[in-house]
Amino acid sequence: MLDVTNVLMNQPFQDIAKRYNLLNDFMSLGLHRLWKKSLVRQLSAELGPGSRVLDVAAGTGDVAALFLDKVDPSNVFAADPCEPMMNEGKKKYPKLAQWCVAGAESLPFPDQFFSIITCTFGVRNFRDRRKAFKEIARTLVPGGKLGILEIHPIPKKVRYFPFHIFWKLGIPLWGKLFNRLKAYEYLRDTAAQFISPEVMVEELQSQFEVETKKALIGGGLVTLIIAKRR
Repeated sequence: MLDVTNVLMNQPFQDIAKRYNLLNDFMSLGLHRLWKKSLVRQLSAELGPGSRVLDVAAGTGDVAALFLDKVDPSNVFAADPCEPMMNEGKKKYPKLAQWCVAGAESLPFPDQFFSIITCTFGVRNFRDRRKAFKEIARTLVPGGKLGILEIHPIPKKVRYFPFHIFWKLGIPLWGKLFNRLKAYEYLRDTAAQFISPEVMVEELQSQFEVETKKALIGGGLVTLIIAKRR
């Protein structure tokens, strides 16, 4: 049976698949590349012979690709429910061969299969966060690490006024430029309606021990979290 909810959620990403990385550059002024490298660098200390890595909500696979020179490429996996996004990634990263069309709530992998799982700017698009966190924990080895980068709502304080202006006017302008206004507004609005970093830490604690929570910009607009499977 066709999963209508999944189709509707994936449509914005299908619409902007070819420009997704450019969108991230615009929305973060290129900083997302540094944040992702920092996340991978911190997690790489956990890797050893035979370690397996999964990036969920992988999009075009740019984070998974950062692990290719750290473990055997055959042990690096990328999963995303949006196939057009992954098709773009396959062209960009030919050495990344392990792709899987799947959402975080239902991962087609055995128990305790991965040493590290990452998710960058994708948790806010999970259909069921608690189910997804439980499924991620299931596929991690005991003590395995989950690394998250996520964007959170902008606080309603005067010092964040420039962020509000950029978020309200800059994103729609970019969407109109590429004739994909609804897709760009969807990405903006899911961030604006998302939970705070503190609430996400609370949700993670049922399955994980949070080891690192670091605000990367604006006191927590973008947060890096590293958690260990209990």
